[in-house]
Amino acid sequence: MLWNEISVGDCVMLDADLYESNTFKLHKYQPYEVLAKVHCMAPEPSRLIVESDITGEFINLHPALLCSYQSSPHPVSHS
Repeated sequence: MLWNEISVGDCVMLDADLYESNTFKLHKYQPYEVLAKVHCMAPEPSRLIVESDITGEFINLHPALLCSYQSSPHPVSHS
């Protein structure tokens, strides 16, 4: 349900530091802007895409990793 509430442009925070393959990717309690949302069909979980401030790469986040989110004061618009 949380995935449905979060929009592109919102900021999300993790409850713990994120490591992938023993490499530090994201800081806990650091706001990360949601760049994209990927809706997957079961059994693959839907995910959010953010950019790592450490490595500069795009990171797939499962909503269960989040501790909070904040709606963007300026909603993203497409032209």
